[in-house]
Amino acid sequence: MGRAKAAIIGVGGSSIERRSDRSIVAFALDAAMAALADAGIDREQIDGYIGSPKASHAAALHVDGADEVSARLLAGRLGLGNLSVAIDLNSAFPTEMVATAGHLLRSGACNYLLAVRALCNLPGVRYGEVKTHHAHGEEQFTAPFGYHTGGARFATRLQAYFNASGATRRDLYELVALMRRNAARNPHAIWRDKSEIALDDYLRSPLIAEPLCMLDCDMPVNGAVAFVMTRPELAAVSGQPPVYVAGSANWLTADEIFERSGRGRTDIDLCQIYDGFSFLVYEWLERLGWCPPHAAWRYVRDGACEIGGELPVNTFGGALGEGRLHGAGHVREAVLQLRGQAGGRQVAGAANCLVQVGPFDYSSLLVLSNDPA
Repeated sequence: MGRAKAAIIGVGGSSIERRSDRSIVAFALDAAMAALADAGIDREQIDGYIGSPKASHAAALHVDGADEVSARLLAGRLGLGNLSVAIDLNSAFPTEMVATAGHLLRSGACNYLLAVRALCNLPGVRYGEVKTHHAHGEEQFTAPFGYHTGGARFATRLQAYFNASGATRRDLYELVALMRRNAARNPHAIWRDKSEIALDDYLRSPLIAEPLCMLDCDMPVNGAVAFVMTRPELAAVSGQPPVYVAGSANWLTADEIFERSGRGRTDIDLCQIYDGFSFLVYEWLERLGWCPPHAAWRYVRDGACEIGGELPVNTFGGALGEGRLHGAGHVREAVLQLRGQAGGRQVAGAANCLVQVGPFDYSSLLVLSNDPA
């Protein structure tokens, strides 16, 4: 394997708020300015931008400046006058933003690139409801049956997993409780400084799509995360330790992520795994080979994924604990861990982190490293 072709040199985030009168643009600007300050570079040096503006839930308005922020809008508000490339991905995943940014930097399309992902929880928009409309295209076969609402399609997979593995909701509680424990140590998290959730409270939580309950679903929030990236040879401009993009993959090539990154499974010190619905963590621990099929629930239950365990997972609390930033928090946490800047949740000696964002059928993965080789 050659040396890394891209590095993250700045990371920043807005506050994360359950409800807010501020616009999604305000949160995005906060995150962007924080990332620039963290990287120690000026807006005039930014000549590339990549965004992932898609509002990814069934009731989304898809309106620029309301629940989405386009490259054109944010570049204007930030005064980014030197952009040679500006791209909005038709995707919700910050992992794809980072991977695509790496390709742009490697091609020479730009030198310093800003990437922003923002989400909002608009008043009057119910996250789990579908807007009334005629179904077209592929939606003809899904929307009339509630396939995309309230985790319905994931609930059927979870029930099949329970049937095949012998796990129960009592076991799934251990994963949700882990996320909440980790979130308590994350100053950004919605659940920061909160007491651990009790088993009885979890089991009494309202069912959203049986057997998924409300506490198995991530919480919609207002917030944003941004990254500044460059080529490794330019990374010295920042006062922060660079974090390198070692490899990337998607849901079709996920099994190749270790070969692509030049890191074996045993080289991975921790993982940040998508937990928009809790049990998805099980699926990816098994698919990526840390557990045999239908055994990840025992792996989590027995403490392997705790901070200080064999494979710490979602050390910041994941989307279940921090709030629904659709993977932006997962990437930020990987950067902070690899810099050694995660405070009380720091994993000792963290050098390589795998980040996976998205469900079983549409996902992207990164391996980030503090070693450019």
